[in-house]
Amino acid sequence: MSRKISVASTKTTTTKDTLYTIPVKNSGLWSVAYVISTAGTNTPSVFWYDASAATEYLVLSGKNLGAGEFVLLNQAEVVLQEGDQIRISQSGTSSITYIFTIELVPNQATQFHGG
Repeated sequence: MSRKISVASTKTTTTKDTLYTIPVKNSGLWSVAYVISTAGTNTPSVFWYDASAATEYLVLSGKNLGAGEFVLLNQAEVVLQEGDQIRISQSGTSSITYIFTIELVPNQATQFHGG
C-alpha cells in the first residue's frame, strides 16, 4: 500500500544538500515541488539524483525569486527508485523553503516456486 509524504527544508546557505532519499525496497512518485523565497532574492536549483546511473539531472534552475515569490511544479511526475535523491541548492544566502510531496510505493516481491 502506498503512502504520501511531504518533506521540507529552509536553506540559507549555498551548499548542495540532499533533501530526501528514497528508502530501500520502495519507489517514489514525486508529484509536487513548491519552492518559496521567504526573504531577499535568490535563485534556487533542484536536482534528481538517479542512483542506478550515478547521474544527477537538473530539474529546476534559472528562476530568480524575490521575497514572497514562488515556483510550483505540479504538472509532471518523476518516478524515483530506491536510493534516488532529491537535492537542492541556491545561489545566495537569502532564505528559501523547499517543499516536496512524494508517494512512496513498496516494491512488490515476486516469488517463484519450483515444481
